[in-house]
Amino acid sequence: MLYQKNFSWSFMLSLLVVLSCALFACDGSNTNDPETDPDAAIIEPDAATPLDDASAGDAGPELILGVPGAESTDEQCLNGIDDDESGYLDCDDFWCSGTATVQVCSSLENTDELCSDGVDNAEKPTGKRYSDGLADCLDPDCYKNPRVTVCAHTKALRWESIESCAAETDSDEDGLNGCLDPDCWVAGTNCALNGKTRVLFDNAHRQRAGNGDWVVDISGRLPWPSIPESETDWSGALSSMGKSLFDSGYYTIETLPPHEALSFGTGHSQDLMNYGVLVIPEPSVHFSADEARAVLAFVESGGGILIIADHAESDRDGNGWDSVQSLNDLFKRAGQAEGGIEGTLEQNPFGFSVSEVGYNASKDIDRANGSRATTLDEGAATHPVLSGRHGTVRAAGMYVGGLFTIHDTGKARALIHALPLGSAGYESGSPYVVVSEVGQGRVVAIGDSAMLNDGTDSHGRRDANADAWNATDAQNAALVLNAIDWLAKKEGIGESDNATQ
Repeated sequence: MLYQKNFSWSFMLSLLVVLSCALFACDGSNTNDPETDPDAAIIEPDAATPLDDASAGDAGPELILGVPGAESTDEQCLNGIDDDESGYLDCDDFWCSGTATVQVCSSLENTDELCSDGVDNAEKPTGKRYSDGLADCLDPDCYKNPRVTVCAHTKALRWESIESCAAETDSDEDGLNGCLDPDCWVAGTNCALNGKTRVLFDNAHRQRAGNGDWVVDISGRLPWPSIPESETDWSGALSSMGKSLFDSGYYTIETLPPHEALSFGTGHSQDLMNYGVLVIPEPSVHFSADEARAVLAFVESGGGILIIADHAESDRDGNGWDSVQSLNDLFKRAGQAEGGIEGTLEQNPFGFSVSEVGYNASKDIDRANGSRATTLDEGAATHPVLSGRHGTVRAAGMYVGGLFTIHDTGKARALIHALPLGSAGYESGSPYVVVSEVGQGRVVAIGDSAMLNDGTDSHGRRDANADAWNATDAQNAALVLNAIDWLAKKEGIGESDNATQ
C-alpha cells in the first residue's frame, strides 16, 4: 500500500529491547530489520534517516558532525550506551545507521573507500537494504558528507559569507556575486529581498527521525547548490516543495538545523523575527517552553505557520515522541504563561489540536476515503488555501495520516474533512486541513506528511511510486503552495505584493 505509515513500539516494548540486549548478544542483525521489527517492517517509501548538518553561521559555515539529543557520532555509536534513551543501542539505533557522518555502522555509502570504489554500494539506513542507483561521488552520502575527502564536496559545505555579500564578491566560488547569490538573502546582509518572504523549515525537532525525511536539503541552514536546476539538486523529501517556492521568485528558503532552537526577539540570525513563514513538518521530539512561547509570539505578531502532522503511534526513532504528542505539547506550552501552570489543549491559543488517531484507525479512515479527503467545509471552496494562484483544490491526499480537533471556532475552522467513520467514533466528520487566525498571524495545519513527499530522500534514493507531491488524483502541491501564499499574506499576488521580513 502506497504511503503506508509506520507505527512504533510502545515505551514498554522499548524497555524490553534494552533489557534483552543486556541479557543476550545484540549484533544489529535483527533489530530494526523489516523481517523482525514492526517499526521497520512498514518503512515509508518516501523517507530515510537523518544526515548531519553543516550549518552556516553569521560569518560562514559551521560544521556540525553530531545531532544533539541523538546517537549520531562514531564514539556514541560504539560505546554500548543508549545515549538518547530511545531503547536502541549503537548501530541498532536509526540515528547511528542513518547518519552520513557515522562511519562505524557500515550502513551507508559514506567512507572514502566506498565513495571511490566505482560501485553503487547497497545501503541500510532503516532496516531494509537497497541500492539508490548513485555510485561514489554522485551519492549525497558521499559528496555532501564533510568526512568524505575523495569527493569535490567542499562547495556543498560553503555559502557566501556576510562580508562577501557586502563586498559583492564570490567567496564560495559558485559564480554568483554578492546579492545575486541567494545565500545573501539571509538576515544581517544589506541585500534587498525585493518582495521575497523568508521561509524557515524546522529541522531542529527530529524531522529526519527514523524513516522520516522531512527536509528540503541535507546541507544545513541553506540548501546547496544555491540555485537548483532540478529538485534532485537538493536532497530531501521536501526538495520539490522547496524548489517550487524558490522558483516562484517570491520566497527564500532556509532550514533551522538540529543544533538550534526556535526563538523570537533574541537577535539570533535565525530568530523568527527574520522570517515570514515557519514550516514545522512532523516533529518527533518535544518543544521547550521557550520555543512554544516564541512560536506563539511569532504568529501573534503577524507570522504564518504551516504545521504538518501524522497519525499517533508514529514515533519513528523510538525516542518516546511522535508528531501528535510533540505538536499537542507545543500547543499546551504556548498557552502557558511564563513560569505559570501549563495550558490545556482545550484552551490552547491556536484553537485546535491533533487528534489521537492510531495507526490502525488511520488506515480504516484512509480506506473509507479512498486515500483522498474531498469533503469541503461550507464556504471553504473560495478560501485562498483551496482557491489560489497554484490551482483549485478539490481533493487532498490521505495516506494514513492524522486528523484534528477544533476547540475554538472563533479562531480555527476546517477546510477539508475526512468522511465520517461511525465505527471509529468519527460520526461528526474529521477535520483534515485546518486554518486558524491567531493575533495578526495565520496557521495552516495538514494531517499527513506524505502529502509533501516528492519520492526522493536525503540519501539519494528515488521512488516514483512514493511521489505524492505530484499526485494526479489530488491537488497536494497546489494545496501546500496556496497555503504558503496565504500564510505569507501573498494570496493577492498580482494585485499587491508587499515585501515581508
